[in-house]
Amino acid sequence: MPLIEIIKLTPEASGPYRPFTYRAYRDWMVKPEAESEAEKIALGACFMGEPVGLLLVHSPIHDEPARVLSLFVDERFRNLGIGSALMQELKTCLSRNNLRRACVEYYAINKYQALERVLLKSGWQLPAVYSRFYRCDISAGRDSPWIHRFKLSARCHVIPWSELQRDEIAVMNTLQEKDFNAYFMPLLNDGTIETDCSLVLKLDDEIAGWSIVDRELTDTLLYRALYIREVYRDQGLGLALAAQSAQRMIRTNATHLVIQLLAGNERMQKVADRLLAPMQPVITDYKRAVLE
Repeated sequence: MPLIEIIKLTPEASGPYRPFTYRAYRDWMVKPEAESEAEKIALGACFMGEPVGLLLVHSPIHDEPARVLSLFVDERFRNLGIGSALMQELKTCLSRNNLRRACVEYYAINKYQALERVLLKSGWQLPAVYSRFYRCDISAGRDSPWIHRFKLSARCHVIPWSELQRDEIAVMNTLQEKDFNAYFMPLLNDGTIETDCSLVLKLDDEIAGWSIVDRELTDTLLYRALYIREVYRDQGLGLALAAQSAQRMIRTNATHLVIQLLAGNERMQKVADRLLAPMQPVITDYKRAVLE
């Protein structure tokens, strides 16, 4: 028996490996449906026959790369090459299925440097900051002047997410314009949208932009996306829309707000640095690495 063995996990064999990943993925690992098998790559690592590691990957959606959901090696067995062995087997699986790319995204916390060492040893591109998360105490910003200073013009009005028509969302989801990508899509993770705080901005009855706030935790709101359509930019609409969402967020029972900003969005980065500074946010980098 080899010291390190990497096996492709079936739902029936996944049981001992389920504790190695997040709760959200544990049931998905053991789904018996045939379609779930096409969605995932689950690799288990054994050391002298003992389950010690797991690599879980979601297969590509449309033109997106395969996405690493979790990588774990039991702390007792780290620095033995198990993480690298899992990554090498992933490359073999991708090649076998004619898949060219994979990506991994992660928060730069909790000894993330060890993950980056495994990625670099396994031929991944150098990880880069994809976005930053600002975690703020909502009570600290409740009296911020900007929330009431930036107002909508008479031509504009906002619609709560719950009042939006499904066909309108579908159109918003398929825009073809500069800077629009999956990050801003209204149908991305729409099951977690906080409909009272998420808004659509209309100018003369045309959709000019939208503001999406998610709620996966009872005490925390995630301001996931703010998008102003290309033709309506540079008119101050982004800040006015953000203020409208903020007024609604401070009326919820959430205690914290997390704002995600893409690293390349320099304009919003400057705005956030100025407006959020009084709230003394905790800032965390969210990084991305690609395997091609």
